[in-house]
Amino acid sequence: MAEVLRCLRGRFTASMLYRYILFVCVTFWGLIFLAWMGYPEENKYSIMTHTFSFLGSYEEKHSPTWWWLFSMAMLFWAVAGMPLVLHIHRHFAFVSKWGARVGALLLLVGCVNIGLVGIFPDVKTPLSPTMRVTEVHEKVALLAAAGFIFGIILHGLLLLKDKFFSDESQFEHRPFIPLYGFWLAILCTASYFLIKWEYIYAARKAAASAAGTSIGSSWSEAMNTIYSFPLWENILIYTLFIFLVWLSLLLAKAGPALDPK
Repeated sequence: MAEVLRCLRGRFTASMLYRYILFVCVTFWGLIFLAWMGYPEENKYSIMTHTFSFLGSYEEKHSPTWWWLFSMAMLFWAVAGMPLVLHIHRHFAFVSKWGARVGALLLLVGCVNIGLVGIFPDVKTPLSPTMRVTEVHEKVALLAAAGFIFGIILHGLLLLKDKFFSDESQFEHRPFIPLYGFWLAILCTASYFLIKWEYIYAARKAAASAAGTSIGSSWSEAMNTIYSFPLWENILIYTLFIFLVWLSLLLAKAGPALDPK
């Protein structure tokens, strides 16, 4: 029981952290795999055409039977991610207490809203006379993305502060370079293709209008291409999960030495 309480408070020893992260990865991706397995074959789920959240949509064109497995996965990520946020906070507090608190708050905003993504699935069910469930889903998904992205950036800035502006460095910085290089490469690549598509689609729409022909929506026209929003949304979510796990593991060796008691 004492070990469980220490995990919940983010006070991991190295061996506890490895076991905890293994448990988190197996449970979360196990639920996602089951949600994918339960997705009706005739609805043809593909990351080229379907967002990650469509695994949790109970609409007939998506996954009306096993959608709840996705919701369970997202709620699990929300809860299981919080001890990792506390673990990250304990290390970065050596650089800046206020910076670490703000960084932890941003990551917790991400965790809470990831859970809300599971509670409010991507469906058109009316929630009120003027709002559908999907509209809440979109808002909490954006808040989750903002919380995690700004949290990751702030922790990167804290690493730079420790490297260049601290009298006594607390971190071994070299292992964090591949981590941030990996995340920034994916983020920038996704941003490039999604932004470029807006210009390409605008040109195609103008050409179609001039020729007197019709063209599909920006979403549909990008399907099954490198500009597909679902493709990059899926990749960014996988990248985010990998980043948080990788960062947590790195801190056990490259972060400040903490007293596990």
